[in-house]
Amino acid sequence: MKSVVIVGAGPAGLVAAKTLLHSTPGKFNVTILEQQDRVGGMWALRKGDTRGKFSPEMLTNLSRFTVAFSDLSWSCVDIRDDPGIANGKEDHHIPMFPKAWQVGRYLETYAKKYIPREIIHLDSRVTKAERIVRDGASKWNVEWMESPYLESQILNKFSKSNSVLPRPGNSTHSSCFDYLIVGSGFFSSPRPLALDPLEDSVIPPSFPPKLQHSSEFRTLADLLPHESDLKGSIVVIGGSISGSEAAANVAFQLSNAKYAPLPQQNNNNCKVYHVFTRPFYCLPRYLPQNPYSPETQNYNLAPTFLPLDFCMYNLSRRAEGPIYPSHGRMPPDRAAKSHRFIREMLGGDQRDLGRPEMVYSQQQQGLPAYTGIVDMYAEFVRSGAIVPVRGRVSQLRASTEFDLGTNSNKGMVKAISEPPWDVNGQDTKVINDVIGVVYATGFTPQPSISWLSQEVREALECADNSPRLPVLFQRHSIFNDHVPNIAFIGFYEGPFWGVMEMQARLVANKWALLDDQNNLNSLASPGEESEKELAEMRALRDAMTQHAEDVPQFWMNDYVGLMEGCAKELGLRRDDSGWDGRNGPCIAARYTATGCDVTEANSVVSDARELVEAAVSQGRFVAVATFRAMQGKWVLRRRLDSRLPGFPSGTFTGSANFHPRSATDPTYATEYLYIEEGTLKTDTGLTLQANRRYVYRYNETTDKISSWFVKDDGRTVDYFFNEVQFQMPTPDTKAQGKGWVANGAHLCEADMYESFYEFRFRGASLDCFCITYEVKGPKKDYTSETWYER
Repeated sequence: MKSVVIVGAGPAGLVAAKTLLHSTPGKFNVTILEQQDRVGGMWALRKGDTRGKFSPEMLTNLSRFTVAFSDLSWSCVDIRDDPGIANGKEDHHIPMFPKAWQVGRYLETYAKKYIPREIIHLDSRVTKAERIVRDGASKWNVEWMESPYLESQILNKFSKSNSVLPRPGNSTHSSCFDYLIVGSGFFSSPRPLALDPLEDSVIPPSFPPKLQHSSEFRTLADLLPHESDLKGSIVVIGGSISGSEAAANVAFQLSNAKYAPLPQQNNNNCKVYHVFTRPFYCLPRYLPQNPYSPETQNYNLAPTFLPLDFCMYNLSRRAEGPIYPSHGRMPPDRAAKSHRFIREMLGGDQRDLGRPEMVYSQQQQGLPAYTGIVDMYAEFVRSGAIVPVRGRVSQLRASTEFDLGTNSNKGMVKAISEPPWDVNGQDTKVINDVIGVVYATGFTPQPSISWLSQEVREALECADNSPRLPVLFQRHSIFNDHVPNIAFIGFYEGPFWGVMEMQARLVANKWALLDDQNNLNSLASPGEESEKELAEMRALRDAMTQHAEDVPQFWMNDYVGLMEGCAKELGLRRDDSGWDGRNGPCIAARYTATGCDVTEANSVVSDARELVEAAVSQGRFVAVATFRAMQGKWVLRRRLDSRLPGFPSGTFTGSANFHPRSATDPTYATEYLYIEEGTLKTDTGLTLQANRRYVYRYNETTDKISSWFVKDDGRTVDYFFNEVQFQMPTPDTKAQGKGWVANGAHLCEADMYESFYEFRFRGASLDCFCITYEVKGPKKDYTSETWYER
């Protein structure tokens, strides 16, 4: 039996251990070394934790079907706040996009089910790993340090007890292993903020009041001064996914602080400036399945919706024939195709947001499309809460004047736009009055492999100056034949859980076939094909170092190609039952192998099929997609037709704003404070200024939108008003060119409100919508029809 040491007990390390133990039983003796006091890696979070690379409340970017392994359904995971207390039926609802602490609970459940607890050594930080020759074979000598709490953690790590029995002093251990798997994570440490070396770009100690990496940012209170009146600019540096998330998070907290029932700070003069080098598309978490018809060149006003990974990673999108992964630099024709697909999903090129910084020009569409997966960013841009700045930050400088108003120094951020991403030629943007900076510069994986010996690092061609491709690999980013008894799992940009599982299977298959002679020959030169692959990786790394514009956002981003390519190499057959052939989402549960719990995988696949069917036949996810798209400012036109002489008819024009804020009732996922203001002109010639406020809420468990009256303070929820009940499109509504229609009815004291809605989509965005009320009561008899347009 061969011995394998796995460094890291995150998703990569856990799936590697499970695969080795279950797919090749009796072949490997496995040891996991994890430096934290719990399993989960970057997801080792619990509700309320302040440590970690992100907030425990952060939602995943991909659905629970993609953030999962093949044979553990999320239905097996107890995600109640306190698993020891039965809190009620609603606690068993599994969100489509789990929170970070819930992902941590998933990984704990996975470890409990599949991995013997005695092989996981927590609080064990690897300090060195070097190759040695022992008994005529190449092996690994690994050293690690245990923390004082290790012994009690081993006893308690899978129990409900939090008690820890410390023992004095650290202890150092070393042992010899046949194989080494690096599962310590690609997102190791925050990447420093790089400024222009030609400028006076040293960050002064006084600039600004706070400078935080996006992984550290949690609340405005931690970033900004605690004065009651905040005036100035908050700057978020860095595009891509983490930058857009950080900017939207800051803007949301400002919105919540302003519109919560108990307003926190006066942020009327705070504005978020988001600095990024190139445009990116804002992808919401729910996308339309059928947004655009190439035949008619028209948008579907009532599309069905699915989680974005069900749309983006649908197997039917791939051309006929075998599917292979496409990585590395992106040719112009493939880039242009990607732009077209994303624009069809979004409903345009984002120029409707009113900011040219967000738009790819015709020429730029020959370069890879960058995306951010974020629900609220686009509408914050449209409303002016986020100001996009296209450029590269070259300088941070402290203000020369002391601001008496905030009792602090303010700062200045300088950004320079350069070809091919400049909007109107090379331009310099200076942002003054900066009171806080969040820099979303990503992570460097170097600390995850710093413990490898220099000899091994040289053999792997490690490059400290290449955070995107620090190690050279053959295909699938697992092996380097110069060191055949080491493997990397999940060690690439944007690792998908299904791909990590496939990588683990390839490792298990390869090592199970190796004999001692092959293992001894670890210094032999790789074959011609291996050298060709390594040469391709060197060229790609050189392109990254030179900032070549045709290198995509994630160089190894073809999830469907990776899954299909690995499956073919492993001889696995995809489960197409119930999908009408090569159709439906590419999820891990459709690719089972020896050692998998097939019953559990079948349950996941069945759940995914039912979800797609519910979207098509019942309109599931239309409510959540609609609610997201309602955010922001609208132009409002209302016609009031009264059938009672004492109630005036007339026309109301003005504006309506759906302001995001934190849900004030845990039953709901999110809510808006709705504020409308405008002028009512009656048919008799009177002109009146009028305003109205509601709270709109979305309940994920019921998949329903509801509206509520507010109290006299204009912020606090009072009592229920109405609920939106979506109806499936009929031949009549389609023939009439209508969007999604809905209705509702509610008896409000003595008055009956019958409501009728129509929501017309353009891709994932709402083009316009209408709310009509038929109101009848002892003293009311009128119709109100309101159209909302951007």
